[in-house]
Amino acid sequence: MDYFLQLKKLPHNNFDIVIPFLKFEKELARELFLQNKEVFFKNDKILMVERLSEKPIWAQDWWTNCEKFEITSKSQLLKLLKAEKNLGVYYPSTSSALADSTRKDLRELKLKRIEYKVPSDFDFRFFSWTMIENHTAIIARNATCQFPLGWHEFNEDKATPPNRAYLKLWEILCLNYIQLTPENTVIDLGSSPGGWSWVLSQNVKKVYSIDKAQLDDKIANIPQIVFNSEDAFKVKPQDYLDCQWLFSDIICTPDRLLSLIQHWQLNSKVENFVCTIKFKGDCDFNILKEFLKIENSFIIHLYQNKNEVTWIKTKNGHCKAKDTL
Repeated sequence: MDYFLQLKKLPHNNFDIVIPFLKFEKELARELFLQNKEVFFKNDKILMVERLSEKPIWAQDWWTNCEKFEITSKSQLLKLLKAEKNLGVYYPSTSSALADSTRKDLRELKLKRIEYKVPSDFDFRFFSWTMIENHTAIIARNATCQFPLGWHEFNEDKATPPNRAYLKLWEILCLNYIQLTPENTVIDLGSSPGGWSWVLSQNVKKVYSIDKAQLDDKIANIPQIVFNSEDAFKVKPQDYLDCQWLFSDIICTPDRLLSLIQHWQLNSKVENFVCTIKFKGDCDFNILKEFLKIENSFIIHLYQNKNEVTWIKTKNGHCKAKDTL
């Protein structure tokens, strides 16, 4: 790849960088293509694009209003980075011996695993930077993700939850995408073995946990959890009129999930939803548009998501992301 030819189109400043989630760079590139966004430079780790109005769904991190510097020596790069008032976070977008050497002489903000807290109190100012080989430095001073590089690895609880699906809810709550209260009653559809119900039980008054399969014994014994052995798609919303929230990490097609949500909207008092939209193959951007037609909703790809995204609807429309399709 001829980096020099690609970078010729890149302006000195007033451009953005988006970092794809690992193994999902094709989804991010396709999303930008569908938005008709100009891409100045890309590889499998980074895309430099025209200014964006919001974070793409498939971007792990989004750097706004970036600035480009042509670098001829280590001393020049070191002086440039040390002039920044905050600590920096380096992202290895290409192999760069100059960056590796320079970082040995810098104080940096280290990536650390997150201690789960609702919401997280992490509020550290930092800048992000990268090098394209040894000649072009990019600096972004306006962080859009609370944690550096959108890196959301937790200090996990490896004793209680029956699987790692609970980390999706940890991320949602920790990053304040939704706010639950101790007075809330929620329903968790397709809940077995119970990871989501376990997280929810720590934040609300009551969790109706619904699945044909049984919960893990440790989860089933939690007082706040009421387990009902039912098919999640045959549940009667009228039987759960005390619920304010519906959660679902159920494995099904996006079309079937959309029908389930619409059924609950028509037949229940639930006004708040958190649901995982799962794909067997490529992301279906058309079905995502259908989800986004629902008022006060948005879609994100969590760090903990795989080939799936998370659709969130809240009564008051609070969100950290918007329709970007």
